[in-house]
Amino acid sequence: MPCDQMSAPDAIGAYRLLNDCRDLGADPVAWRSHFFDGLRALVSAQVVIGAEMRGFGDPHAPPEAMGVHRLGWESERAERAWAEYAETTPMERTPEYPRLRDFEGDMVTLRRDQIWRHDDWYRSRTFNNVHRVCGIDDYVISIRRVPRLNQFTSLFLHRAVGAPAFSQRDIELVNLLHEEVGDLIGAELAAAAEPGIEPLSPRQREVLDLLLDGDAEKQIAATLGIARATVHEHVTALYRHFEVSSRAELLALFIGRARPPRVT
Repeated sequence: MPCDQMSAPDAIGAYRLLNDCRDLGADPVAWRSHFFDGLRALVSAQVVIGAEMRGFGDPHAPPEAMGVHRLGWESERAERAWAEYAETTPMERTPEYPRLRDFEGDMVTLRRDQIWRHDDWYRSRTFNNVHRVCGIDDYVISIRRVPRLNQFTSLFLHRAVGAPAFSQRDIELVNLLHEEVGDLIGAELAAAAEPGIEPLSPRQREVLDLLLDGDAEKQIAATLGIARATVHEHVTALYRHFEVSSRAELLALFIGRARPPRVT
């Protein structure tokens, strides 16, 4: 009979996932996508939804979600149905919010059965009109403070309709990974509010690579075989994209982070 506690191989898999995310840490989209996919596999979740938030629990203003990611839907119809629910139901009006907003400490993680009684859940409009339509049932929700940024990060993991409930082992893995990620966001892992590398053109990526190598604009122009004035235009565009005003400020964004993969 399988153990219902997190094992040493589970912990190894979790830290391997975190190390992989560190390698993608300069790109806020890439590391989150990899993290969510890896987390789905570790705890056999179908859907993972996550975001960073400002103002969670503030009685005077609704929370503001940033960098929302939703992965793992069984169909486009299911994904659209959830998106419509999220757009029309503010977080502060969800059934989970009252149980989450006043938590103490750095993190709270709740199972669905800590929020809903079994029969109430399966009779509820939340399940029958939303979750069942989206093909999901049992869930775990976790909120983690990110003190260095004065914000929060959330994870919402779902199992498919008819799948077994999340186990204690799954909860322990979610807690471990969310606790560790919360310590890294804004440091080794780019925060959602930070500009990513995804919107950059291939040429801008090449210029960024060479800037991170320490090359001057004259060297970059020679390496790429383009005019120095063109290089300067790309450098100016990079400053604008990353919201900095100097090479030193640009390079400081990548201190302590794995540099983005080189353009090939």
